[in-house]
Amino acid sequence: MPALWPLEVANVLLVAERRRQVSRADALRFLDLIAALPVEVDRAPTIRETGEVFALGHAHGLSAYDAAYLALAARERLPLATRDGLLRSAARASGVAIFSR
Repeated sequence: MPALWPLEVANVLLVAERRRQVSRADALRFLDLIAALPVEVDRAPTIRETGEVFALGHAHGLSAYDAAYLALAARERLPLATRDGLLRSAARASGVAIFSR
């Protein structure tokens, strides 16, 4: 996962808690479950390395965040797991496989 992934997880849980969709205890339990998964988090890119992310975002109309996921999948030659239509289209156009179960 890109280095921003842990922050995205935390943000989703914070928003859900503020909207009273999950309790604090459930959010913390979810964080514990996520922490137990065999997920590798990539190092944060340097500002010089963001050119690829910028180029992908520009070419496909993606946010820098979504482009970071696409760039990592392309670099590691791994399928991309997403339900986002725009990101799926960008992956196909970039030759990145879409993960399916």
